[in-house]
This record gives sequence, structure tokens and C-alpha cells, in this order.
Amino acid sequence: MVSVVEVGEAAVAYEVQGDGDPVIMVHGSAGSRAHWMFTAPAMVERNRLVLMEYSGGGETTDAGGPLDVDGLVDQVLGVADAENLDRFHLAGWSLGAVIAAATAARSPERVRSAALICGWAQSDAYMRFAFDLWLRLMAETPELFGRYLFQIGFTPAWFAETGDAVEAVLEAGAGISSGAARHMELDQRVDIADRLAVISSPTLVLGARRDLVVPFEHSVVLADSIKNAELVELDCGHFVPFERAAELAASLTDFFGRH
Repeated sequence: MVSVVEVGEAAVAYEVQGDGDPVIMVHGSAGSRAHWMFTAPAMVERNRLVLMEYSGGGETTDAGGPLDVDGLVDQVLGVADAENLDRFHLAGWSLGAVIAAATAARSPERVRSAALICGWAQSDAYMRFAFDLWLRLMAETPELFGRYLFQIGFTPAWFAETGDAVEAVLEAGAGISSGAARHMELDQRVDIADRLAVISSPTLVLGARRDLVVPFEHSVVLADSIKNAELVELDCGHFVPFERAAELAASLTDFFGRH
């Protein structure tokens, strides 16, 4: 069942699955809580998953203005308040990892631990060019843009293993959200580098060695900049929650269970 909480001008949608230690899960750019469709089922036996959708994603609605990291952090904390979570674990993928890191920096007393999957601290020239290209492609043909994301987001091995089911995964998990352009505009402006040093929550950084969207080096920077962070290298592309769902779920469950 989907719940909604008012945070500022936004009606933030989220879904709760499972019991146990609470984990707020923050999806990536241009998507929704469906980004966790293969990861969540393996975690619900031990965790209470709060699958939130920030502005521009999924069923969340707002006035449609430009996004900023601090406003999205407000939404994470608003969902936590709605669910009466004084303390919680936090997992974010891609732009969701940026939001998760910024949340841990702002509210260390509430974030028990954080997992940052394919995240980054500061958009460099390569990423700004890439996200600008995304915006241009999506404006021309959203359906082809979605297919392009799959082509750069997964490895050839995943395509070989998935076969004809690729089309079903594309339809179910990677639908482009209505606010995708707003996400991509924010992607180009990300800069939370000066916040990382104040993160005190135990942090797991998971980077994908063959990531063409957020190169692995950005995960190294996160791990080096956050005190006592653990860095895990995955041999896959950017779409970790799809390509390595079982491995990701096991890593998150183990890490959160230790904290």
C-alpha cells in the first residue's frame, strides 16, 4: 500500500515492506521505488523497508520546480517522521546515494548506517556532458532514451543471461518518471564534497567497476572522504539493483545487521 506525507509543497509517496530494523531506500534518477524490485524481496525478512519516491519520481507530486539536494533530504526525513523512525538505516543508489550521503551529513543522530551505491560527491565534466546528453535524448525520444540507458547501464554478460526477458525488465523497472528531466538537471549540479567529512554514521560504499554512468573512481572518492567507510567493488555496470540484486541485498542485509 502506498502512503503519502506532505513535505513542504510535495506529496511524497512511499511504500513499506517487511518488518525488523527500518531501512529507507532512495531510488536513482528518472525512476521510482521500482528500482528496488529485485533487491527488496531478499531483504524483507530481516528489515522493514521504506521505499520512498522523492520529487520527480514515481507517484510523488509537487509544483514541478527545480530540485536541490537539501529539499530532497527534507523529504527523506519527512518520510522518517511519518513512520515514527527516530533512527534508521539508509540506502541510496545513483542520485539516491547522493541524497543518502547528504542526509547522513545533516542528521547523524538519526542515520544508524548508510549504504551508498554508485554514488558521487561532485559532478565532473564527464558527468555533466553525459547528463546533458541524457536530457537532449529524452527530449527527442523518451522510449529510445530508456533503451539507451539499458545499453550503457548493463554489461554484455547481463544481456546474455537475461535474453528475451530484457524487454520485460525494461518495462517493469526502468520506466522514465515524469520528473526525469528535473533529476538530470540536478545530476549536473551535484556538489556535496564539503559535507562528507562530517558523516559519522558507519558507511558502506558500493561501486561498480564497469560503470559508464558514474565511474568507479567516484566511489573511491566517497570512501576516502568519509571516515572509516568500507568500499566494496562490484564487477558490473551502473544498474547494480538489477544486475546484482542478490549480491546487493546480501551486502546490505549483512552491513545493516552489523550496525
